[in-house]
Amino acid sequence: MNFRIALGLAAVVSQSAVAIAQEPPFPLASVVTEARHAASAAQVIPSGLTREDYLKTSEGIVDFFHHFQTSEGRIIDPFLRKEVQYSTPCYAWTAAALVASGRRTNLLDSAALALDMALDELSTGHAADGHSDFFTFPCMLAYEALRDRVPGERRAKWEADLRTIIPEKIYHDIPGKRPPHNWAVVALSGEYLRAQDGLGDSAYVDKALSYQMKYFTANGQYMDPNTPMAYDGFPRCFLAAMIERGYNGVYAATLTNLMDRASWTSLLVQSPIGEWPTGGRSAQHQWNEAMQCMTYEVWARRERRQGDPSAAAMFKRAAHLALESVRRWIRPSGELWIVKNRFDPAERHGFMGYSSHSQYNLLAASMLCTAWLFADEAVPEGVCPAETGGFAFELPDFHKVIANAGGLYVEVDTTAAPEYNSTGLIRVHKTGVDPLVGPTDVSDSKDGSAAVGIAWREGDKWQSLAGLTKKEIERAEFSTGKNASDHVRFKVRYVLKKPNIVAVDEDYDLTPSRVQVIAEVEGDVSEVKAEFPAFAFDGANATRIEVSASTASVQLNRSREVFSMFAPVAAELSRTGKWTTFRNGFFEMIEGAVPGKRVTYTLTPSVSE
Repeated sequence: MNFRIALGLAAVVSQSAVAIAQEPPFPLASVVTEARHAASAAQVIPSGLTREDYLKTSEGIVDFFHHFQTSEGRIIDPFLRKEVQYSTPCYAWTAAALVASGRRTNLLDSAALALDMALDELSTGHAADGHSDFFTFPCMLAYEALRDRVPGERRAKWEADLRTIIPEKIYHDIPGKRPPHNWAVVALSGEYLRAQDGLGDSAYVDKALSYQMKYFTANGQYMDPNTPMAYDGFPRCFLAAMIERGYNGVYAATLTNLMDRASWTSLLVQSPIGEWPTGGRSAQHQWNEAMQCMTYEVWARRERRQGDPSAAAMFKRAAHLALESVRRWIRPSGELWIVKNRFDPAERHGFMGYSSHSQYNLLAASMLCTAWLFADEAVPEGVCPAETGGFAFELPDFHKVIANAGGLYVEVDTTAAPEYNSTGLIRVHKTGVDPLVGPTDVSDSKDGSAAVGIAWREGDKWQSLAGLTKKEIERAEFSTGKNASDHVRFKVRYVLKKPNIVAVDEDYDLTPSRVQVIAEVEGDVSEVKAEFPAFAFDGANATRIEVSASTASVQLNRSREVFSMFAPVAAELSRTGKWTTFRNGFFEMIEGAVPGKRVTYTLTPSVSE
């Protein structure tokens, strides 16, 4: 069968009206409607990216890791000096895509060798680091790309290995044996492909899904344990691919409806720089943006096929914004910095404990190749909501608020998990401005919590909003006011569990050029201060930080963030002089204290001519 035909592009289009009617209302439906209207009316400025750019980006990654392939086919991490997790099957699919595209036919032997090893590991239950759940999906795509390009006996061996897989014995995350999370979703998506090619049993897919369905929100988002943002989008990109490949099982109607909602939700949460929201495990790894490319390309194809070219164009543009974000982090050696900083990978700066240079480079590459696989070049670029904004909304299950006015974007964490994030304003992005000066995230410092926001005296110590967790926050109340593409207002009220402090109120006012915040403490407080974590160093580039009276600025190349503090009385900002480590590098806290309970500040990002 032709490789392209094998995609099974005739996915389920008709829905069960009864099943859909039983779903709860889509909380973000009105926000989507308004965002679509604003984006549809905007002028398109083409990115110049095409389907081929997914392969170009992946090619550099494969060329780098080709040097670390053993004679058996394994991919060895150059820093950990061992095979890590699903590096080998992701390499197999990425190299196979380059072969199938005709771009790099010289990689056939390397791709086939990697698939030999990945399938041997998978079928015998010896997947590297016990990550078999992640093997099947890329292995199946590699198999489909290569099966007609190798001798019959090799293909037969692959098919024999694939047929021997018994999910309950091979996978780690078995439905019913542990609380469901993203591992199981990736595994069942791979099982669907295996069954579709006649090499497995589709019954497992519905069985596994039966344990997963209650973990989706009404917005279609996936709630992995502790609701990290990355692991909302991660399993969904595989489900989107499975739906596009034609899944028509027990949960087809409901799952397709949820993924449709989630895809629109994903457009709303994307920043104008193309980045996925920060927050929780695995935030700010490049695969966060690569997974967006998968989801958006699938949904662009679907929307065109279902007769909504305007929506298709928005998803196409969002995919290209995400790809631009990935390409911003290509190293001189061709592969990626896997986290959004420019430190030597050997230093593991900003890495999670499970991060490695190999597995997360190759995961991103495999996702980009899957985006290529589904990309429909007949869909032109439009303008996506991340660029036009005009909305503010809450994701209560993920304790996040997202707002965007004309391409100026903020993310607020309303109840942070302190091991990953801080409470308050954690991200400010603007179209065309380097996200690092935003700040883009200053939340995972081992030296304490940090965010843009207010602090107040409690005795002889300062307590910051950033440092509050669910232990001190009874609830966070979100309300929205004006929502227009050029002006957005919303409020967050933090009701606290403190004897002398009732609440902290933040009033946000966004325009396309700046965000203003009025923050006030309700309680027994006589002095407050504003804190601004000024980005200082990304591992290769130092910023220029300047402070003058009530204004501080951070300059990185041509990008600049200006923080200005206003108060009922004169306020003086000062530098602390201390560099603090965090995921993107180092920051230096800028602060200014004033008597009273209220402080007003603005952040104004820009690009110099």
